[in-house]
Amino acid sequence: MAEANRHHGITANEYTEGVRSISDISTAIIGMVCTAEDADAKVFPLNTPIFATSAYDLLSKAGTKGTLAKSLDAIVDQADAQVVIVRVAESKNTEEQKANVIGTAEGGNYTGLKALRRAKAVTGYTPKILGVPELDSQDVLTELVGVAQATRAFAYGSAGGNPDITEVGNYRKNFGQRELMLIDNEFMAFDPTTKKTETAATIARILGARAKLDKNVGWHKSISNTEINGVSGLKFARSFDLLDKNCDANTLNNKDVTTLIREDGFRVWGNRTCTNDSMMAFEVATRTAQIIQETIASAFMWALDKPMHKSLLEDIIMAINAKLAQYVNKGYILGARVFVDKTLNTSETVQAGQFTISYEFTWVPPLENMVFNQHVTDTFFVNLVDKVITFANTLKPTTV
Repeated sequence: MAEANRHHGITANEYTEGVRSISDISTAIIGMVCTAEDADAKVFPLNTPIFATSAYDLLSKAGTKGTLAKSLDAIVDQADAQVVIVRVAESKNTEEQKANVIGTAEGGNYTGLKALRRAKAVTGYTPKILGVPELDSQDVLTELVGVAQATRAFAYGSAGGNPDITEVGNYRKNFGQRELMLIDNEFMAFDPTTKKTETAATIARILGARAKLDKNVGWHKSISNTEINGVSGLKFARSFDLLDKNCDANTLNNKDVTTLIREDGFRVWGNRTCTNDSMMAFEVATRTAQIIQETIASAFMWALDKPMHKSLLEDIIMAINAKLAQYVNKGYILGARVFVDKTLNTSETVQAGQFTISYEFTWVPPLENMVFNQHVTDTFFVNLVDKVITFANTLKPTTV
């Protein structure tokens, strides 16, 4: 007789069901490649991504040479921020310096921007706001954009530093990626180290301002018309007038180049990326698409490899719908919906362990152009006459 498999007692089972909330990803982490030969090597080991919750706390360890301290100070002038830093060796040779920043991947050792691309594997954090302040030549930006694409981040880079806006426009033609915004001109500020007024790590200030916007307003707000702290002038005197379509600032914006203006303070002026795709032309369109994609995709690790029951799929759909509704209510997107396309979910795909859930949304465009129609008319001349007649009739006759 076979032995019975009975339990004389209570069997307790636990089932986890229902909708899991979707957490927001960190969008305000800045990633930079910098130089600093006198930085604390323990805090900033060469070609190794390091993460810090405070850019300000790193200042005392950043030395005074190279671009690191200057860039950290520029960020802190806007607001303290989380940062991922890769320090590379400094060289007086331009080509060697460029090579150090771009980096290599020889023998599994990643350096420069290639090390920054692997930041999550080393630090656990993925920077979403990228730049290489004062070292971002065309070749460097080409590599930086590749990092941005691979990590669903957004890059800000110098537009070539040319005083001639025609040449700035020509430089812009070297890029066509939606993940890049080019910044014309340079902010100037007094440098206490050199005791001179010098360029003020402009790109680092843009990165700091972007991180501040993400925290205080949201990633749906464009960098344009943001006031920049800690600067006292501009390197090139670009003309700006809200009513003049032919001013330098508007001419540059029409070339899809963001510039810097002096108008009630010093501001960033421009909304456009380097893409020719009209759907992704605005900085906020690209960042909205990146952030929503990663937020939703990264939220369902718990669901992978579970039995594909109807209840599981319904929980996933409800979770996506709830997150998109939250973004709509916060004003981050204009509208959204989740749906299942039957043509994408056949018996063959389900049998293969695949199920497709679709969603769509509309990003919030910036108010880039406000139109006021002014009409000069003679309509109110008649009103003036009528009002005078009415007034005159109220006067009492004068008698002797």
